Amino acid sequence: MSNFIPDGYEEPKMGTGGTYFRLNDKEQNEQTKRIRIMGSFENPNTAIMGWESWKEGQPYRFRYVTGDQASFEKAEEIDEEGRPRHFWAIQIFNLDDQEAQIWSITQRTIQKQLRKLAENDAWGNPINYVIAVTRTGHGLQTEYNLVAEPPVEPPSEDLKNAMLEAQINISEFFEDEGRGRNPFGALQLTNDANDGMPF
Repeated sequence: MSNFIPDGYEEPKMGTGGTYFRLNDKEQNEQTKRIRIMGSFENPNTAIMGWESWKEGQPYRFRYVTGDQASFEKAEEIDEEGRPRHFWAIQIFNLDDQEAQIWSITQRTIQKQLRKLAENDAWGNPINYVIAVTRTGHGLQTEYNLVAEPPVEPPSEDLKNAMLEAQINISEFFEDEGRGRNPFGALQLTNDANDGMPF
C-alpha cells in the first residue's frame, strides 16, 4: 500500500456543475440513476433540440427548427458519414450524484418515453417529478427505460438554487459555427422574470 493517496480519499463533486449525465458504468449490466429535469424547450438556455454531426472527433451542433431543412443539410454536409443525429440537450439535477448536469439525448427510445410522460395528463411537465433512468446491457444491446416517480410537485427551493448556481446555458452548444462553447457557468442571470429559467 502506498502513502501517495490519503485513506478514504474521494474525488470531490463540483458544486457549480460541469458534467454531463451518463449511464456508462461498464462494470454493471444494469444501472439506474434518479434525476429531476430542470429545463424546458420553451427556454432555449435550459433545453434545446438540434442536429449533431461529427468531424475529426469534434461534435458540431445545429439548432432544429420544425420545417427548416437548412440546418439539417448543413449538419449532413459536415458529418463524416453524412448521417447527423437528432438530439435533445436538457439541464437536469442528478439526485444520486447531487449535481447539476446536462443530459444530451440522441436515443430515440428515450426521447419517445419523455414525450409520452409529458403528454400523459397524470404526469405532465417532467420538471414536476423525479425520473428513474435505467440502462440495461452494453453496446448494440443497450436498452433504456424511464419510470416517473410520485409525487407530482414543483421542484424544491434547494434544487432551484442548485440550478441557478450552476448557471448552465445549453444554447452555447450552437455557438462558434456549431463547435460550441462551454455551457457551464455561461448563463448571465438577471433579476427579472425573463431570465430564461423555467421555475
